[in-house]
Amino acid sequence: MVSNVNFSLINLWCTKNLVDSQYFLGRLLDISIKTPDYQVNYFTDPFDKEAKIVFVNSCGFLSAGRNEADTTVRKLLKAGKTVYLLWCAAQYYKKLIEEQGARSKAQEPVTWNFQPVTKIHYLSRGDLNKISLKNIMQGYDSTTYGDFEFSTWPRVYTNLEQKFEYLKIAEWCNNHCTFCIIPQIRGKQKSLPMEKVIAEAELMVKSGIKEIILIAQDTTRYGTDLYGKPQLLELLKKLDALKWDFTYRLLYLYPDIVTLTQINELKKLKKFIPYFDIPLQHISSPILKRMGRFYDEWYIIQFLDQIKKTFPVYYMRTNFIIGFPWETEEDFGKLMEFVGEARFDNIALFEYHDEPLATSSKLDKKVDYDTIRARFTKIRQLVNRQLLENEHARKWKEETGYIMETWKDGKMEGLVVRPVLHCPEIDSYDEISLKQVIGTFEKKSELGIWDKIVYTV
Repeated sequence: MVSNVNFSLINLWCTKNLVDSQYFLGRLLDISIKTPDYQVNYFTDPFDKEAKIVFVNSCGFLSAGRNEADTTVRKLLKAGKTVYLLWCAAQYYKKLIEEQGARSKAQEPVTWNFQPVTKIHYLSRGDLNKISLKNIMQGYDSTTYGDFEFSTWPRVYTNLEQKFEYLKIAEWCNNHCTFCIIPQIRGKQKSLPMEKVIAEAELMVKSGIKEIILIAQDTTRYGTDLYGKPQLLELLKKLDALKWDFTYRLLYLYPDIVTLTQINELKKLKKFIPYFDIPLQHISSPILKRMGRFYDEWYIIQFLDQIKKTFPVYYMRTNFIIGFPWETEEDFGKLMEFVGEARFDNIALFEYHDEPLATSSKLDKKVDYDTIRARFTKIRQLVNRQLLENEHARKWKEETGYIMETWKDGKMEGLVVRPVLHCPEIDSYDEISLKQVIGTFEKKSELGIWDKIVYTV
């Protein structure tokens, strides 16, 4: 008798989680082929009455991600689903429970009281090679939270229709920034060997992928654990040498490893998209030092200036934490001034809060919440104003981009276009009418997804 495994999967937040989810889907499909007693059925809607099991893959690093996962899990349980919490979030809760118990045993103060949601199951990346359809149906729970190997299972490219995909070149991180808990819950950096990165890139482009997005917790330190020193530039040169027609970009660059000379080397790469996603976190040198960052204000300014001098066209994205312990009005004022002068293309802002497992939670001179809120509001207004100015400056100018979808509203027809420099799923798209397309064509049907067009904004 064949048993049905009716499941759905929810991926929240991180693109690195998405890659894990894609491998997990591939793993389930692979073992279903080899297990004739079970029929695997995937449902896109997790609340479909036929979907009995729902896997939730969410961020364990950001509290907002954990809160969303918690809300999602409770809704699923209320709907009568069997719920599995995967990878990063599962490892966070396991670590939190261990830390809570250790502090209580040592009679140390515990400033939180975490109570795990009952009736759910936990799976870590270390279980990917161990799971079976039988133990999933029986309610399998992880026992190997720290174990990890790069997956050798098939991967489901869920972004194939839009012609882009993420390639994770390394796991985890060695940096130990004081506000971050990734090393505690996930471990030290493990890089994917260069030949395997190239092999996956080849598979992607042969499958129809036109843009590869390289990701890791810290892409700039790629290869340090395998080759004794960072090998990102060498990896990019090998990618650039591949014969197929595709481009690639990098996310999560740390400026302390990328030298000014290497920026010049990046310009020589033909397939490289000059997109610089640099999580600076702050500009004040004293705050950066307390954050555990490896650079200061002077180096940041030199680094950004070198990019602007080297690339005639580029896109620059960053993020900042507002209200980190010891942040004074002078520190915040310096950040405001820097944001006003640097003119980033996209900025993400975060309010500081204590994470139970983070070193920064033990720092003194905390900034009170009302002050954090006031500073956050002030810098958010500045950023929003800059983004509006950036959009206004683009008006009536020519832009090159890829068609992502088409639309029709009555007699009006148009396109949703992603500018070439903008990153999928992160940066803004343009919604234009057909009249804004530069060039001649007889009808909209001549234009397809991922066609490259020139248009006026």
